[in-house]
Amino acid sequence: MKAYTTYLHIGIIALAVCLSSCEKWLDVAPQTQIEADRVFEKESGFQDALTGVYVKMTDQKLYGRELTFGMLDGLGGQFNGLATANEYYSTINYDYNQETFITKSGDVFESGYNTIANINMLISNLDSKGPSLFSGVNYHTIRGEAYGLRAFLHFDLVRLYGSAIAANGETALAIPYMDAVSVTPKERLSTRAILNRVIADLEIAAEELRMYDPIVPANAANATTYLRDRYLKFNYYAVKALQARVYLYAGDKERALAAAKAVIESNVFEWTPSSEIATTVEGNRNRVFTQELIFSLYINGMSTITSPFYDEGVSGALLKRSDFDYSNLFDNKDDYRFVYLTKYSDAVWARYSTKFVQPPSSQAAFSNRMPMIRKSELYYIAAECLFETNPQEAINYLNTVRTHRNAGELSSSLSSADVEGEIKNEYRKELIGEGQIFYYYKRMNAEQIDGVYITMTENTYVLPLPDREISYGQ
Repeated sequence: MKAYTTYLHIGIIALAVCLSSCEKWLDVAPQTQIEADRVFEKESGFQDALTGVYVKMTDQKLYGRELTFGMLDGLGGQFNGLATANEYYSTINYDYNQETFITKSGDVFESGYNTIANINMLISNLDSKGPSLFSGVNYHTIRGEAYGLRAFLHFDLVRLYGSAIAANGETALAIPYMDAVSVTPKERLSTRAILNRVIADLEIAAEELRMYDPIVPANAANATTYLRDRYLKFNYYAVKALQARVYLYAGDKERALAAAKAVIESNVFEWTPSSEIATTVEGNRNRVFTQELIFSLYINGMSTITSPFYDEGVSGALLKRSDFDYSNLFDNKDDYRFVYLTKYSDAVWARYSTKFVQPPSSQAAFSNRMPMIRKSELYYIAAECLFETNPQEAINYLNTVRTHRNAGELSSSLSSADVEGEIKNEYRKELIGEGQIFYYYKRMNAEQIDGVYITMTENTYVLPLPDREISYGQ
Protein backbone atom coordinates (compact mmCIF):
# COMPACT_ATOMS: atom_id res chain seq x y z
CA MET A 1 0.00 0.00 0.00
CA LYS A 2 1.17 3.48 -0.84
CA ALA A 3 2.32 5.55 2.13
CA TYR A 4 0.51 8.79 2.82
CA THR A 5 0.18 11.51 5.43
CA THR A 6 -3.03 12.50 7.21
CA TYR A 7 -3.46 15.86 8.91
CA LEU A 8 -5.65 16.04 11.99
CA HIS A 9 -6.84 19.59 12.70
CA ILE A 10 -7.87 20.50 16.23
CA GLY A 11 -8.81 24.16 16.28
CA ILE A 12 -5.45 25.83 15.58
CA ILE A 13 -3.45 22.62 16.03
CA ALA A 14 -2.06 20.58 13.15
CA LEU A 15 -1.40 17.08 14.44
CA ALA A 16 0.52 15.29 11.69
CA VAL A 17 0.38 11.51 11.79
CA CYS A 18 2.35 9.62 9.18
CA LEU A 19 0.94 6.24 8.21
CA SER A 20 3.72 4.31 6.57
CA SER A 21 1.98 0.98 5.99
CA CYS A 22 -1.15 -1.03 6.63
CA GLU A 23 0.29 -2.37 9.87
CA LYS A 24 1.79 0.52 11.77
CA TRP A 25 1.27 4.10 12.88
CA LEU A 26 4.48 6.06 13.38
CA ASP A 27 5.17 8.28 16.38
CA VAL A 28 3.73 11.76 16.54
CA ALA A 29 6.31 14.49 16.10
CA PRO A 30 7.44 15.94 19.45
CA GLN A 31 6.90 19.51 18.18
CA THR A 32 3.22 18.72 17.59
CA GLN A 33 2.86 17.62 21.21
CA ILE A 34 4.40 20.88 22.36
CA GLU A 35 1.87 22.85 20.30
CA ALA A 36 -1.00 20.78 21.73
CA ASP A 37 0.22 21.40 25.28
CA ARG A 38 0.24 25.14 24.66
CA VAL A 39 -3.27 25.18 23.20
CA PHE A 40 -4.71 23.23 26.11
CA GLU A 41 -3.16 25.47 28.74
CA LYS A 42 -6.31 27.62 28.84
CA GLU A 43 -10.05 27.06 28.81
CA SER A 44 -10.28 29.01 25.55
CA GLY A 45 -8.05 26.41 23.91
CA PHE A 46 -10.57 23.69 24.71
CA GLN A 47 -13.38 25.86 23.35
CA ASP A 48 -11.42 26.44 20.15
CA ALA A 49 -10.70 22.73 19.84
CA LEU A 50 -14.39 21.84 20.11
CA THR A 51 -15.27 24.54 17.58
CA GLY A 52 -12.68 23.00 15.29
CA VAL A 53 -14.51 19.66 15.48
CA TYR A 54 -17.79 21.25 14.41
CA VAL A 55 -16.05 23.08 11.57
CA LYS A 56 -14.50 19.83 10.39
CA MET A 57 -17.91 18.18 10.37
CA THR A 58 -19.19 20.86 7.96
CA ASP A 59 -16.61 19.83 5.36
CA GLN A 60 -18.14 18.69 2.07
CA LYS A 61 -16.45 15.32 2.58
CA LEU A 62 -18.65 14.86 5.64
CA TYR A 63 -21.95 16.54 6.55
CA GLY A 64 -21.43 19.55 4.31
CA ARG A 65 -22.44 17.33 1.41
CA GLU A 66 -21.52 13.65 1.14
CA LEU A 67 -23.16 12.40 4.35
CA THR A 68 -26.29 14.47 3.78
CA PHE A 69 -27.58 15.46 0.33
CA GLY A 70 -24.70 13.92 -1.65
CA MET A 71 -23.38 10.36 -1.55
CA LEU A 72 -25.78 9.20 1.19
CA ASP A 73 -28.88 10.41 -0.62
CA GLY A 74 -27.62 8.79 -3.81
CA LEU A 75 -27.30 5.47 -1.99
CA GLY A 76 -30.82 5.99 -0.59
CA GLY A 77 -32.43 6.27 -4.03
CA GLN A 78 -33.13 9.99 -3.75
CA PHE A 79 -32.07 10.89 -7.28
CA ASN A 80 -32.10 9.02 -10.56
CA GLY A 81 -31.79 9.50 -14.30
CA LEU A 82 -28.36 11.08 -13.93
CA ALA A 83 -26.02 11.30 -16.89
CA THR A 84 -22.92 9.10 -16.89
CA ALA A 85 -20.77 12.21 -16.45
CA ASN A 86 -22.52 13.14 -13.21
CA GLU A 87 -20.25 12.61 -10.21
CA TYR A 88 -22.99 10.56 -8.48
CA TYR A 89 -23.64 8.22 -11.40
CA SER A 90 -21.53 5.43 -9.88
CA THR A 91 -23.18 6.04 -6.49
CA ILE A 92 -26.75 5.56 -7.70
CA ASN A 93 -25.64 2.42 -9.54
CA TYR A 94 -23.78 1.05 -6.48
CA ASP A 95 -20.64 0.71 -8.55
CA TYR A 96 -18.16 0.69 -5.71
CA ASN A 97 -15.24 -0.15 -8.01
CA GLN A 98 -15.56 3.05 -10.01
CA GLU A 99 -12.83 5.59 -9.28
CA THR A 100 -15.21 8.47 -8.53
CA PHE A 101 -16.97 6.47 -5.84
CA ILE A 102 -13.69 5.10 -4.46
CA THR A 103 -12.46 8.66 -3.98
CA LYS A 104 -15.67 9.82 -2.30
CA SER A 105 -15.81 6.87 0.06
CA GLY A 106 -12.14 7.20 0.93
CA ASP A 107 -12.58 10.88 1.71
CA VAL A 108 -15.56 10.14 3.98
CA PHE A 109 -13.67 7.45 5.86
CA GLU A 110 -10.49 9.49 6.26
CA SER A 111 -12.28 12.70 7.26
CA GLY A 112 -14.49 10.83 9.70
CA TYR A 113 -11.57 9.26 11.53
CA ASN A 114 -9.55 12.47 11.41
CA THR A 115 -12.39 14.26 13.15
CA ILE A 116 -12.58 11.46 15.72
CA ALA A 117 -8.85 11.88 16.33
CA ASN A 118 -9.47 15.56 17.04
CA ILE A 119 -12.12 14.60 19.56
CA ASN A 120 -9.85 12.04 21.21
CA MET A 121 -7.13 14.65 21.66
CA LEU A 122 -9.71 16.95 23.24
CA ILE A 123 -11.04 14.26 25.58
CA SER A 124 -7.53 13.21 26.58
CA ASN A 125 -6.65 16.74 27.63
CA LEU A 126 -10.00 17.26 29.36
CA ASP A 127 -9.38 14.19 31.48
CA SER A 128 -5.79 15.13 32.28
CA LYS A 129 -6.53 18.76 33.20
CA GLY A 130 -9.83 18.17 35.04
CA PRO A 131 -12.58 20.70 35.90
CA SER A 132 -10.41 23.16 37.86
CA LEU A 133 -9.23 24.94 34.70
CA PHE A 134 -12.80 25.77 33.63
CA SER A 135 -15.39 28.35 34.60
CA GLY A 136 -19.01 27.58 35.39
CA VAL A 137 -20.29 24.36 33.81
CA ASN A 138 -18.07 24.55 30.72
CA TYR A 139 -15.99 21.50 31.61
CA HIS A 140 -19.04 19.27 31.77
CA THR A 141 -20.68 20.62 28.62
CA ILE A 142 -17.51 20.41 26.54
CA ARG A 143 -16.83 16.89 27.79
CA GLY A 144 -20.43 15.82 27.15
CA GLU A 145 -20.39 17.23 23.64
CA ALA A 146 -17.06 15.57 22.88
CA TYR A 147 -18.20 12.11 23.96
CA GLY A 148 -21.49 12.58 22.12
CA LEU A 149 -19.80 13.63 18.89
CA ARG A 150 -17.38 10.69 19.05
CA ALA A 151 -20.38 8.39 19.29
CA PHE A 152 -22.18 10.24 16.48
CA LEU A 153 -19.30 9.85 14.02
CA HIS A 154 -18.58 6.21 14.85
CA PHE A 155 -22.28 5.39 14.49
CA ASP A 156 -22.43 6.82 10.98
CA LEU A 157 -19.20 5.10 9.97
CA VAL A 158 -20.43 1.71 11.15
CA ARG A 159 -23.75 2.25 9.40
CA LEU A 160 -21.77 2.70 6.19
CA TYR A 161 -18.94 0.19 6.52
CA GLY A 162 -20.49 -2.48 8.76
CA SER A 163 -23.27 -5.00 8.37
CA ALA A 164 -26.68 -4.19 9.79
CA ILE A 165 -27.74 -6.11 12.87
CA ALA A 166 -30.57 -7.58 10.77
CA ALA A 167 -27.92 -9.07 8.48
CA ASN A 168 -24.44 -10.09 9.70
CA GLY A 169 -23.85 -7.33 12.23
CA GLU A 170 -23.54 -9.62 15.24
CA THR A 171 -20.32 -11.20 14.03
CA ALA A 172 -18.96 -9.67 10.80
CA LEU A 173 -16.02 -7.33 11.37
CA ALA A 174 -16.77 -3.70 10.60
CA ILE A 175 -14.51 -0.86 11.74
CA PRO A 176 -12.28 0.00 14.71
CA TYR A 177 -13.58 2.13 17.57
CA MET A 178 -10.96 4.80 18.08
CA ASP A 179 -11.23 6.01 21.67
CA ALA A 180 -7.73 7.37 22.22
CA VAL A 181 -4.91 9.15 20.45
CA SER A 182 -2.52 6.29 19.91
CA VAL A 183 0.17 4.99 17.57
CA THR A 184 -1.19 1.48 18.09
CA PRO A 185 -3.71 0.30 15.48
CA LYS A 186 -7.08 -0.79 16.80
CA GLU A 187 -8.73 -4.05 15.87
CA ARG A 188 -11.87 -3.99 13.77
CA LEU A 189 -14.99 -4.86 15.74
CA SER A 190 -18.39 -6.21 14.77
CA THR A 191 -21.28 -3.80 14.32
CA ARG A 192 -22.77 -5.06 17.59
CA ALA A 193 -19.53 -4.34 19.44
CA ILE A 194 -19.30 -0.87 17.88
CA LEU A 195 -22.88 -0.11 18.91
CA ASN A 196 -22.08 -1.12 22.47
CA ARG A 197 -19.17 1.32 22.48
CA VAL A 198 -21.37 4.06 20.97
CA ILE A 199 -23.98 3.46 23.68
CA ALA A 200 -21.31 3.66 26.40
CA ASP A 201 -20.03 7.01 25.09
CA LEU A 202 -23.59 8.34 24.90
CA GLU A 203 -24.21 7.38 28.51
CA ILE A 204 -21.23 9.50 29.53
CA ALA A 205 -22.44 12.36 27.33
CA ALA A 206 -25.96 12.18 28.79
CA GLU A 207 -24.69 12.18 32.35
CA GLU A 208 -22.46 15.20 31.73
CA LEU A 209 -25.13 17.25 29.94
CA ARG A 210 -28.26 16.28 31.85
CA MET A 211 -27.36 18.37 34.90
CA TYR A 212 -25.51 21.21 33.19
CA ASP A 213 -26.65 21.87 29.60
CA PRO A 214 -28.71 25.10 29.63
CA ILE A 215 -30.96 23.77 26.85
CA VAL A 216 -32.59 21.67 29.59
CA PRO A 217 -35.20 23.98 31.16
CA ALA A 218 -34.10 23.10 34.69
CA ASN A 219 -30.56 24.24 33.83
CA ALA A 220 -31.49 27.56 32.21
CA ALA A 221 -29.52 29.47 34.85
CA ASN A 222 -26.32 27.96 33.43
CA ALA A 223 -26.67 29.92 30.19
CA THR A 224 -23.66 32.07 29.32
CA THR A 225 -22.31 33.74 26.21
CA TYR A 226 -20.28 30.62 25.45
CA LEU A 227 -23.24 28.30 25.99
CA ARG A 228 -25.55 30.05 23.52
CA ASP A 229 -27.12 28.51 20.38
CA ARG A 230 -27.31 25.06 21.92
CA TYR A 231 -29.32 23.70 18.98
CA LEU A 232 -26.15 24.21 16.92
CA LYS A 233 -24.21 22.08 19.40
CA PHE A 234 -24.47 18.42 20.38
CA ASN A 235 -26.75 19.21 23.29
CA TYR A 236 -28.47 16.97 25.83
CA TYR A 237 -31.50 16.31 23.62
CA ALA A 238 -29.24 15.49 20.67
CA VAL A 239 -27.71 12.81 22.90
CA LYS A 240 -31.16 11.40 23.72
CA ALA A 241 -32.19 11.54 20.06
CA LEU A 242 -29.03 9.71 18.99
CA GLN A 243 -29.67 7.12 21.69
CA ALA A 244 -33.08 6.55 20.10
CA ARG A 245 -31.44 6.06 16.69
CA VAL A 246 -28.78 3.73 18.04
CA TYR A 247 -31.10 1.59 20.15
CA LEU A 248 -33.47 1.17 17.21
CA TYR A 249 -30.56 0.18 14.96
CA ALA A 250 -29.48 -2.28 17.66
CA GLY A 251 -32.98 -3.80 17.80
CA ASP A 252 -33.80 -2.55 21.31
CA LYS A 253 -37.21 -0.93 20.74
CA GLU A 254 -37.97 -0.48 24.44
CA ARG A 255 -34.94 1.74 25.05
CA ALA A 256 -35.36 3.45 21.67
CA LEU A 257 -38.92 4.42 22.58
CA ALA A 258 -37.88 5.71 26.00
CA ALA A 259 -35.14 7.88 24.48
CA ALA A 260 -37.46 9.21 21.78
CA LYS A 261 -40.11 10.10 24.34
CA ALA A 262 -37.54 11.93 26.44
CA VAL A 263 -37.12 14.37 23.57
CA ILE A 264 -40.76 14.49 22.46
CA GLU A 265 -42.16 15.02 25.94
CA SER A 266 -39.61 17.68 26.85
CA ASN A 267 -41.52 20.14 24.62
CA VAL A 268 -38.28 22.04 24.10
CA PHE A 269 -38.55 22.00 20.30
CA GLU A 270 -41.59 23.62 18.69
CA TRP A 271 -43.19 22.82 15.35
CA THR A 272 -42.41 25.28 12.59
CA PRO A 273 -45.52 27.39 11.95
CA SER A 274 -47.23 27.00 8.59
CA SER A 275 -46.80 30.73 7.96
CA GLU A 276 -43.04 30.17 7.61
CA ILE A 277 -43.50 27.23 5.23
CA ALA A 278 -46.55 27.94 3.08
CA THR A 279 -45.36 31.25 1.71
CA THR A 280 -44.79 32.19 -1.89
CA VAL A 281 -42.10 34.67 -0.86
CA GLU A 282 -39.00 32.59 -1.50
CA GLY A 283 -36.75 34.47 0.92
CA ASN A 284 -39.24 34.10 3.76
CA ARG A 285 -39.62 30.33 3.45
CA ASN A 286 -38.21 28.26 6.29
CA ARG A 287 -37.16 25.29 4.17
CA VAL A 288 -35.44 23.27 6.90
CA PHE A 289 -37.99 23.91 9.68
CA THR A 290 -35.38 25.39 11.98
CA GLN A 291 -37.47 25.28 15.18
CA GLU A 292 -37.60 21.49 14.87
CA LEU A 293 -33.86 20.93 14.55
CA ILE A 294 -32.53 19.18 17.64
CA PHE A 295 -28.98 19.37 16.30
CA SER A 296 -27.80 21.16 13.19
CA LEU A 297 -24.54 22.42 11.76
CA TYR A 298 -23.97 26.01 10.71
CA ILE A 299 -22.31 26.03 7.29
CA ASN A 300 -21.01 29.45 6.39
CA GLY A 301 -21.77 30.24 2.75
CA MET A 302 -23.87 27.10 2.33
CA SER A 303 -25.39 28.40 -0.90
CA THR A 304 -22.05 28.10 -2.68
CA ILE A 305 -21.99 24.40 -1.79
CA THR A 306 -25.59 23.54 -2.59
CA SER A 307 -26.41 25.77 -5.56
CA PRO A 308 -24.56 23.75 -8.24
CA PHE A 309 -26.72 20.74 -7.40
CA TYR A 310 -30.05 22.60 -7.27
CA ASP A 311 -29.66 24.91 -10.27
CA GLU A 312 -31.69 23.96 -13.35
CA GLY A 313 -29.15 25.86 -15.42
CA VAL A 314 -26.50 23.30 -14.48
CA SER A 315 -28.53 20.35 -15.73
CA GLY A 316 -25.63 17.91 -15.63
CA ALA A 317 -25.17 18.44 -11.90
CA LEU A 318 -28.84 18.77 -10.91
CA LEU A 319 -29.76 16.11 -8.32
CA LYS A 320 -33.09 15.31 -9.88
CA ARG A 321 -35.62 12.54 -9.67
CA SER A 322 -38.50 11.55 -11.90
CA ASP A 323 -41.74 13.42 -11.34
CA PHE A 324 -43.47 10.01 -11.39
CA ASP A 325 -41.48 8.90 -8.32
CA TYR A 326 -42.31 12.05 -6.39
CA SER A 327 -45.97 11.89 -7.33
CA ASN A 328 -46.22 8.27 -6.19
CA LEU A 329 -44.54 9.09 -2.89
CA PHE A 330 -46.71 12.04 -1.92
CA ASP A 331 -50.22 10.67 -1.53
CA ASN A 332 -51.47 14.14 -0.66
CA LYS A 333 -50.40 16.78 -3.18
CA ASP A 334 -51.18 19.52 -0.64
CA ASP A 335 -48.36 18.24 1.55
CA TYR A 336 -46.10 21.22 2.30
CA ARG A 337 -43.05 19.06 1.64
CA PHE A 338 -44.26 18.48 -1.94
CA VAL A 339 -45.67 21.93 -2.68
CA TYR A 340 -42.94 24.07 -1.16
CA LEU A 341 -39.87 21.83 -1.00
CA THR A 342 -39.84 20.29 -4.48
CA LYS A 343 -39.89 21.85 -7.93
CA TYR A 344 -40.63 20.48 -11.38
CA SER A 345 -38.17 21.41 -14.10
CA ASP A 346 -39.39 21.60 -17.70
CA ALA A 347 -35.78 21.75 -18.78
CA VAL A 348 -34.98 18.23 -17.59
CA TRP A 349 -38.53 16.78 -17.26
CA ALA A 350 -37.88 15.88 -13.67
CA ARG A 351 -38.47 17.13 -10.13
CA TYR A 352 -35.88 17.99 -7.50
CA SER A 353 -35.75 18.95 -3.84
CA THR A 354 -35.48 22.65 -2.98
CA LYS A 355 -34.82 22.09 0.72
CA PHE A 356 -31.29 23.46 0.48
CA VAL A 357 -31.91 26.18 -2.08
CA GLN A 358 -30.69 29.42 -0.52
CA PRO A 359 -32.07 32.47 -2.36
CA PRO A 360 -30.03 35.67 -1.86
CA SER A 361 -33.02 37.16 -0.05
CA SER A 362 -33.27 34.29 2.46
CA GLN A 363 -33.69 35.28 6.08
CA ALA A 364 -30.54 34.71 8.10
CA ALA A 365 -32.44 32.62 10.65
CA PHE A 366 -33.34 30.07 7.93
CA SER A 367 -30.02 30.01 6.08
CA ASN A 368 -26.81 28.01 6.37
CA ARG A 369 -28.39 25.28 8.52
CA MET A 370 -27.66 21.61 7.82
CA PRO A 371 -30.06 19.34 9.74
CA MET A 372 -28.39 16.55 11.69
CA ILE A 373 -31.30 15.34 13.85
CA ARG A 374 -34.83 16.71 13.68
CA LYS A 375 -37.86 16.41 15.93
CA SER A 376 -40.07 14.52 13.47
CA GLU A 377 -37.64 11.58 13.30
CA LEU A 378 -38.29 10.91 16.98
CA TYR A 379 -42.01 10.55 16.17
CA TYR A 380 -41.15 8.02 13.45
CA ILE A 381 -38.94 6.09 15.87
CA ALA A 382 -41.72 6.05 18.46
CA ALA A 383 -44.21 4.88 15.84
CA GLU A 384 -41.91 2.08 14.72
CA CYS A 385 -41.41 0.91 18.28
CA LEU A 386 -45.20 0.72 18.76
CA PHE A 387 -46.83 -0.26 15.47
CA GLU A 388 -46.89 -3.99 16.26
CA THR A 389 -48.13 -3.69 19.84
CA ASN A 390 -50.16 -0.48 19.72
CA PRO A 391 -50.88 0.51 16.11
CA GLN A 392 -53.28 3.28 17.13
CA GLU A 393 -50.64 5.05 19.19
CA ALA A 394 -48.18 4.61 16.33
CA ILE A 395 -50.71 6.20 13.96
CA ASN A 396 -51.13 9.07 16.40
CA TYR A 397 -47.41 9.79 16.30
CA LEU A 398 -47.41 9.78 12.50
CA ASN A 399 -50.51 11.95 12.33
CA THR A 400 -48.92 14.55 14.58
CA VAL A 401 -46.18 15.06 11.99
CA ARG A 402 -48.55 14.82 9.03
CA THR A 403 -50.83 17.46 10.52
CA HIS A 404 -47.96 19.92 10.74
CA ARG A 405 -47.08 19.11 7.12
CA ASN A 406 -50.65 19.64 5.83
CA ALA A 407 -50.61 16.01 4.68
CA GLY A 408 -53.89 14.87 6.23
CA GLU A 409 -54.38 12.21 8.86
CA LEU A 410 -54.03 8.48 8.38
CA SER A 411 -57.02 6.26 9.03
CA SER A 412 -57.20 4.68 12.46
CA SER A 413 -58.15 1.38 10.79
CA LEU A 414 -54.73 0.82 9.21
CA SER A 415 -53.16 -2.56 9.84
CA SER A 416 -49.72 -2.85 11.43
CA ALA A 417 -48.28 -3.66 7.99
CA ASP A 418 -49.88 -0.49 6.59
CA VAL A 419 -48.44 1.55 9.44
CA GLU A 420 -44.99 0.15 8.75
CA GLY A 421 -45.32 1.23 5.12
CA GLU A 422 -46.40 4.71 6.16
CA ILE A 423 -43.38 5.02 8.46
CA LYS A 424 -41.09 4.20 5.55
CA ASN A 425 -42.82 6.74 3.33
CA GLU A 426 -42.56 9.41 6.01
CA TYR A 427 -38.80 8.90 6.18
CA ARG A 428 -38.69 9.32 2.42
CA LYS A 429 -40.73 12.53 2.47
CA GLU A 430 -39.32 14.20 5.55
CA LEU A 431 -35.61 13.39 5.45
CA ILE A 432 -34.76 14.10 1.82
CA GLY A 433 -31.25 15.53 1.69
CA GLU A 434 -30.40 14.58 5.26
CA GLY A 435 -28.62 11.25 4.74
CA GLN A 436 -30.94 9.04 6.80
CA ILE A 437 -32.98 7.22 4.17
CA PHE A 438 -30.24 4.77 3.11
CA TYR A 439 -29.69 3.90 6.76
CA TYR A 440 -33.41 3.16 7.15
CA TYR A 441 -33.42 0.62 4.31
CA LYS A 442 -30.18 -0.93 5.51
CA ARG A 443 -31.44 -1.27 9.08
CA MET A 444 -34.52 -3.06 7.74
CA ASN A 445 -32.30 -5.22 5.49
CA ALA A 446 -34.76 -4.42 2.69
CA GLU A 447 -34.28 -6.24 -0.59
CA GLN A 448 -35.50 -3.19 -2.48
CA ILE A 449 -34.92 0.53 -2.10
CA ASP A 450 -37.84 2.40 -3.61
CA GLY A 451 -36.82 3.90 -6.93
CA VAL A 452 -33.75 1.65 -7.21
CA TYR A 453 -34.02 -1.14 -9.73
CA ILE A 454 -31.52 -3.60 -8.33
CA THR A 455 -31.83 -6.11 -5.51
CA MET A 456 -29.99 -4.93 -2.41
CA THR A 457 -27.60 -7.36 -0.73
CA GLU A 458 -24.71 -7.22 1.73
CA ASN A 459 -22.49 -6.29 -1.22
CA THR A 460 -24.49 -3.12 -1.83
CA TYR A 461 -25.43 -2.24 1.74
CA VAL A 462 -21.90 -2.59 3.17
CA LEU A 463 -19.46 -0.19 1.62
CA PRO A 464 -16.00 -1.69 1.10
CA LEU A 465 -13.31 -0.31 3.37
CA PRO A 466 -11.17 2.08 1.33
CA ASP A 467 -7.79 0.53 0.61
CA ARG A 468 -5.96 3.75 1.45
CA GLU A 469 -7.67 3.83 4.87
CA ILE A 470 -7.32 0.24 6.01
CA SER A 471 -4.37 1.33 8.16
CA TYR A 472 -6.87 2.74 10.68
CA GLY A 473 -7.59 -0.81 11.84
CA GLN A 474 -6.09 -4.28 11.81
